Amino acid sequence: MGGRLRVESVAGLVWNTQQALFEKLNEIEIDLAVHHSRGATLYIHPTNGFGDEVVPRNRAGKEIDKVFCNGPYRSAADEFQI
Repeated sequence: MGGRLRVESVAGLVWNTQQALFEKLNEIEIDLAVHHSRGATLYIHPTNGFGDEVVPRNRAGKEIDKVFCNGPYRSAADEFQI
């Protein structure tokens, strides 16, 4: 596939965006037959609920601009090769 797939979601609660992403990823896999990927990038534009931008911070108050993920949580069955 050599291009990018862009998923846009309406502003709202994080769980609405989670559901939209889940549904779109499912659609991409089934309808477009995309079963493998080298990775994905997700951009989130956090707000205060009224549309004003906010800056994400960790518990120490430091601004956070990147979050990395090494893949999904491994189940006990995967861990113990059951």
